[in-house]
Amino acid sequence: MPTLTRDDGTTLTYVTYGDALTQATPIVFLNGMTQTTLSWKTQARAMQSEFPIITYDARGQGESEVGDKSLELELHADDLAALLDELGVKRAHLVGFSHGARVALAFANHHPERLDHLVLCSATARPTALARTIIRGWREILAAGGLEAMSWASLTSILGKDYLEQNEKLIPGIIRASVQRNQLEGVTRLLDAMLDYPDLADLARGVRAPTLVIYGEQDLLVDAEGARELATLSSGESLRVDGVGHTVPIEAPEVFRESLRDFLPAS
Repeated sequence: MPTLTRDDGTTLTYVTYGDALTQATPIVFLNGMTQTTLSWKTQARAMQSEFPIITYDARGQGESEVGDKSLELELHADDLAALLDELGVKRAHLVGFSHGARVALAFANHHPERLDHLVLCSATARPTALARTIIRGWREILAAGGLEAMSWASLTSILGKDYLEQNEKLIPGIIRASVQRNQLEGVTRLLDAMLDYPDLADLARGVRAPTLVIYGEQDLLVDAEGARELATLSSGESLRVDGVGHTVPIEAPEVFRESLRDFLPAS
């Protein structure tokens, strides 16, 4: 897997799909907190004939190193800008899921000239008390029981009830993959950082690019009001996906993909 070494010596891994990164505007898929480049493989393969695709593991995710710096959103945004430099990409469409939506909003504020279109999935202007408690619970379970315990505990919060009902037999495999692809230190530091992130409402006000906010009807972490407010603050539009929870790209992959095709300009 290709790597990028940042100025502090931290190595990040990335994958590209399709051709002509410098001739056409690529999509950059930004991971949720415990996701990796592999989480986007199906979507990337399905869309690589229409757009060049870039996926990468942020600090503390997958095969990327966590480094010694504090994992602030501005650092993640600067890492992404450095990756685009490495690949010779001037502007990109950003599609951020959950934690990745936070990174995308930070990029929109710190590197606005490099952003074309912005898609924020499963993100809210202001987390509810329920969302804050769920995330704090993950952190406590991670400290007490490790990655596998946290992965089991988080599933009922991130997957909708319909998906769980229809795919219960797949759950042990999902847990194994999550444990194998993540690092205890990385997830711990990402969670600690996320608990201190500013409300996305503050970042949304700085967005100047066309924006789409996608949210799931059954999402416990993102309520409809918060998602719609995020769209309003960023002068964008919102799309509700019925019958799914937090992980819209996994629970409704075709709907998610079609929403991107409808929103993003053809390359």
